[in-house]
Amino acid sequence: MATDERAWVKDLRPGDEVEEQYAVCSKELRHKRGGGRYLTLQLGDRTGRVTALVWDNVERVSEACTVGGVVRVSGQVQRYNQSLQVVVQRAETVGPELVDESLFLRSSGTDPELLWSQLMAALEEVKDPHLRQLLFRVFSDPELAATFKQVPAGRTMHHAYKAGLLEHTVSMARLGRALASHYSLDQDMVAAGVLLHDLGKVWELEAKVSVDYTDDGRLLGHLPMTVLFIDRQIDQLESFPAETRRQLLHLLLAHHGEYEYGSPRRPKTPEALLVYFLDLLDSRMAGMLEAIAEEPDPEAAWSPYSKILDRFVYRRRPPTGGRKKKEG
Repeated sequence: MATDERAWVKDLRPGDEVEEQYAVCSKELRHKRGGGRYLTLQLGDRTGRVTALVWDNVERVSEACTVGGVVRVSGQVQRYNQSLQVVVQRAETVGPELVDESLFLRSSGTDPELLWSQLMAALEEVKDPHLRQLLFRVFSDPELAATFKQVPAGRTMHHAYKAGLLEHTVSMARLGRALASHYSLDQDMVAAGVLLHDLGKVWELEAKVSVDYTDDGRLLGHLPMTVLFIDRQIDQLESFPAETRRQLLHLLLAHHGEYEYGSPRRPKTPEALLVYFLDLLDSRMAGMLEAIAEEPDPEAAWSPYSKILDRFVYRRRPPTGGRKKKEG
């Protein structure tokens, strides 16, 4: 079937009869109030995700649906509580050899090579010789660079698509130098912190037909892996200043901002505080824009529920052009 004949998630409408391949992003067996069990799924392709429910043949369908795999489902699209869902009647596992990964995982709307050139331009602006040497040492590694160009920035929350990490990092870098200058902060420290803050995600996440955590990602997490890696790189550099090392590692440890967000330290330098807020701003804004785009119904006033924002998002935009001038 040609890709333009697919039943893309974004094109699903209430009443549609669907027979299509989708990635299985999550699944959960739940108990019915009156006894028995039902299955809830998150199915997706590169255009979005949709909730799917299985009321009959639950065990058989559950066996066919492996998280991270692709399944061919037959069912009907319905609307429930202002959101679309697919009630699945049948499901069959699709073998890996028959899967076209490009159908299921989104990519950044910007060419990764262009984003990479922008990242390298941000690196070139760093004047501090020690931070500059460290950054070139890290990003000149061909294997790391290749992964950095492809890996998402998150599993579901924000920039959860190929090259999402690169897009997120470049976006923060654009804002970082301007805001560091505005507040008279160390622009090079902020730039280095921005470029390195999520480096560990190259080992934390993997993306095939959906985004999932690696074993290291589940056991260690990107933040500790980033700090351990950067500290090892610094050890290989001669005469790297102890104070620069201390502040950079603190910034990386503190970039989640608060203990409840998984941050081992809260920001205790102005540069660390700025990088935290840059990360928060870019991730939340991306989450809001993605929530608006996720709803497949162009007439819907509200987005699906956004986990990263803990709310629904109002999708209607104000009229453009302002008030018309009176004639005469």
